[in-house]
Order: sequence, then structure tokens, then C-alpha cells
Amino acid sequence: MPYPPADDRLRHLLAQQINCHVDTWKLAFFIAGAIVDDPEVRAEMQRIADAHASGQPCGDRHCRACFEMATGSPTTP
Repeated sequence: MPYPPADDRLRHLLAQQINCHVDTWKLAFFIAGAIVDDPEVRAEMQRIADAHASGQPCGDRHCRACFEMATGSPTTP
């Protein structure tokens, strides 16, 4: 089984980013867990996924896919 488990990958990814700004991994993982478990965050992630799945822009001004679709030019990382 790959690590982290498929249902915990978002929590681990967020914790890795948060860990750069806090003192301990345990705190970063706690904060990431609170974010991932928040119903409003989950609903927003679902709204964005549904918009992208239907080929519509998600409305997030930082979304690279929507920016490229609107401008017709790929961005460079």
C-alpha cells in the first residue's frame, strides 16, 4: 500500500506545506486535518471539481487551468 493512504494524501500534502511555517510536524498535521475536515472547504473543493469536470471555469483567479482556458496560452511554472 502506498504511503500516505489515498484518503489521506490531501492532509499530508497540506501538512508538508504548513510544516515550513510551524515548529512541529504534529502541529502541521493537526492544522492540515482541520482544513481537510472542514465542511466548507470540502464543499468548495467539490464545487471546483464539478466546474472543471463540466468544462466550466471554476471562478478561482489563481486556477492555472481556467486562466489558460480563458487566455488560450499556457502559463509557465
